[in-house]
Amino acid sequence: MEWYVAFLLLIGTFFFLVLLGVPVVFAFFGVNIIYLGYFMGEAGFELLIDSVYGSLSVFVLLPITLFILMGEVLFRTGIAMKMINTLDTWMGAIPGRLSLLAIGSGTLLATLSGASIGTTAMLIRTLTPAMQERGYSKSLSIGPLLGSGGLAIMIPPSALGVILAVIASVSVGKLLIAIILPGILLALSYVVYVVLASRFDPSAAPAYSSERVAISERLMLTAKYILPLSIIIFLVIGVVFLGVATPTEAAALGTAGAFGLAACYGRLTWSVTIEALMSTLRISVMVLAILAASKAFTQLLAYTGATQQLIGWATELPISPIWVIVMMHLITLFLGGPIGGIPLIMMTVPIFLPVVTALGYDPIWFCVAMLINVELAQITPPFGILLYVAKGILQDTTMGEITRAAVPIIVCNLIVLALLIAIPALSLWLPAQMLQ
Repeated sequence: MEWYVAFLLLIGTFFFLVLLGVPVVFAFFGVNIIYLGYFMGEAGFELLIDSVYGSLSVFVLLPITLFILMGEVLFRTGIAMKMINTLDTWMGAIPGRLSLLAIGSGTLLATLSGASIGTTAMLIRTLTPAMQERGYSKSLSIGPLLGSGGLAIMIPPSALGVILAVIASVSVGKLLIAIILPGILLALSYVVYVVLASRFDPSAAPAYSSERVAISERLMLTAKYILPLSIIIFLVIGVVFLGVATPTEAAALGTAGAFGLAACYGRLTWSVTIEALMSTLRISVMVLAILAASKAFTQLLAYTGATQQLIGWATELPISPIWVIVMMHLITLFLGGPIGGIPLIMMTVPIFLPVVTALGYDPIWFCVAMLINVELAQITPPFGILLYVAKGILQDTTMGEITRAAVPIIVCNLIVLALLIAIPALSLWLPAQMLQ
């Protein structure tokens, strides 16, 4: 069988199963079982068993579960909400105050949880009613919330970043450090948008008077709710910067810190603990099952010859190599909405990364750009998952209004993505300095 026929059969069968309503993880395992058995017979099933065992019995997967658990504890105990309220006392009566609060909260929450959907939902539930009450436009209320929630992908600890690093066979620590500057750049681009929009159209974010909080009370709230969280952030990111812990050890420290902090606040009840553990268990099983299927899928591609043939085809195209990279990102953006972040990474990385390496590009640089693209796909109509999260919460808002509010944030993401592709140092400089 020709390689391109086998390749189209693999991809076509997967999408056929997904369109039938088969869960993504079962669709992947179905493709693996059908074609490993067809191409290799009994040896194919033995390879599948070895792949599942080999892909899951690795130390670097532990941060995924630990980061999910850490975020669950902080959200379910209400500590994250206390942080938002404390930040609000420092904002003052500035234009676009609540939009800027959304961006600041989203950025800080991104350092405490890798779950973009959970972060987005919490921010929308919390801040949108206050924005609507004070006459904020849809663009300056919903838009920044969609962008800020997605920052969980781009600022450590990023569970999706760990998954991508494992599938791409790159250093988890390097990738987590490499996404910091682009993540901050994204947050700053949202701030610039809010400031400019508020200045050119003051009615879109009306100023309002709020109850003044004494400086002594602000400092007390900051010491009580912000400083302890900064310790957790240090345990997750700082120890990796200093080179005293691996990402797995940092994830364990951060999770232990989250449990300890919840206990100090008197919020660590048995019911909260059980809810956090059960939610973490459900999410982790799904993620790890997809990773197991990914390994076998990569081996299946290699066996059919599709990987090597695609590399040869891409490297011989009569165009500049950078345009090959651009085409990969366009494919990522197109597919990201319908099939989601983890399945997208699982489908494309085994195909793209060998080509990226053969063209002479740094895989870390490509992975960072891909994460931005995954975030962008989550807010790009018509399939962006965060658009539907917002619609599910904001029952009185039409999907058209949510989509229009997302457009400026989409533009911000595209600008940062273009800068990252044009200037690789934005993602490669920091890990080079920290991990020399």
